[in-house]
Amino acid sequence: MNAPRHAFVVPAYGDSPFLDDCLRSLREQTMQGSEIVVTTSTPSVIVAAAAARHAAALVINPERAGIATDWNFALAATRADLVTLAHQDDVYAPSYVEAIIGVLLRHPATLIAFCDAAEHTPDGPRAASMNVRVKRWLCARAFGSREYLDTRKDKQRLLAWGNPVNCPSVVFDRRKLAQFRFDLGFASNLDWDAWERLAQIEGGFAYVRMPLVSHRVHPGSETTALIADHRRSTEDRRMFDRFWPRPAAAVIALIYRLGYLGNRL
Repeated sequence: MNAPRHAFVVPAYGDSPFLDDCLRSLREQTMQGSEIVVTTSTPSVIVAAAAARHAAALVINPERAGIATDWNFALAATRADLVTLAHQDDVYAPSYVEAIIGVLLRHPATLIAFCDAAEHTPDGPRAASMNVRVKRWLCARAFGSREYLDTRKDKQRLLAWGNPVNCPSVVFDRRKLAQFRFDLGFASNLDWDAWERLAQIEGGFAYVRMPLVSHRVHPGSETTALIADHRRSTEDRRMFDRFWPRPAAAVIALIYRLGYLGNRL
């Protein structure tokens, strides 16, 4: 079976100091042929230069209205069948595309596929944080020995105790998700909200256990900012309320916040 066309689209913000590292990792994939696009609603000569160095298309979003708007614009910036919204601060293992395409070919009804992830700081790779360990436990609990979930019950079970889906690793199959959009009402948990909505429709979630994406933890990251001003914890509670009675949701959300300690350097 021929592999469907794949694209990396990188939504970039500001001067994006780590964009070069991200784009280099996308160019060094063992399975070649992925389109690489950089989108931005904050045009910068630094971002433009990085895109040019790595032969990536640069598309300017004229609407500056938040992360959900940026991600929706990024999804529409390519005609590829499969799209990875690559995060500007993160790096991708050379075998990422090969592994993700492989699991998609094994499970043609997949809506999204994702993989495990590691973390690194400005000093290099670091041991698994509490956040990473929790995500791995949640995935192991839901998937067991499988690599594919296709029932609503199983997909909901994956998401009910937190968001274990590593967003930078997710591939969207746009042939099945042509009408999909991120919810403009979320600033932090727009990805968790997206997976929960996709869990309600026909099609599966596929999981590659190898850590093929490394998330950069640094003080200037959007995740760090969202945690600092409590938007993330507020949106966590909104999500847990979808799965649990309110008293239980409050307790689970409080425990879940302990994982944020891993985002500190």
